[in-house]
Amino acid sequence: MHWTRVWTLFGVILGVVALFMKGATTDGEELLPALAESGAAFPDGIPTIWGGLDTWVQVVVVIAIFAVVALAIMPPIDTPEKKPFALTTTVIGVALLVYAIVKFVEARDDASTLQDGFAEAAAAGAIPAAFTVSAGWGFYLLIAGTAMVAIGGLAMLMGVGSEDDAAEA
Repeated sequence: MHWTRVWTLFGVILGVVALFMKGATTDGEELLPALAESGAAFPDGIPTIWGGLDTWVQVVVVIAIFAVVALAIMPPIDTPEKKPFALTTTVIGVALLVYAIVKFVEARDDASTLQDGFAEAAAAGAIPAAFTVSAGWGFYLLIAGTAMVAIGGLAMLMGVGSEDDAAEA
């Protein structure tokens, strides 16, 4: 299999693994169900990145993943993808990368809001401490995976590692 296709598939795998990681990290996660039941404006837990996506977005992401994988394994696999397929892979990779960055920014904002909520609950004596909250590191893996898909598609689009490149050298 051509290295650009392997690179792209590795990006897909990395991105899929990242989707099932927590959207935020905090030491106060175990207190969230009790805080949510008490009527406070807290979530009952921290969802995975996948769980934080709207249903229609989940459908689009699944279709995009299947499209990239299908294009990557389409014969002949020992050469880069043909230009139209490489362009499709690049566009999908860039679109997913932009969306991953947007969701990361939203997760940072949500983490800040949750951290403020923890501070208020701690000041009121409802919890023992004001816990810090940050966006989950799965977002970094998601961004890396989607960037790998975009870069793999771009490398194929540019013909990097193609027979024409080898003949010119």
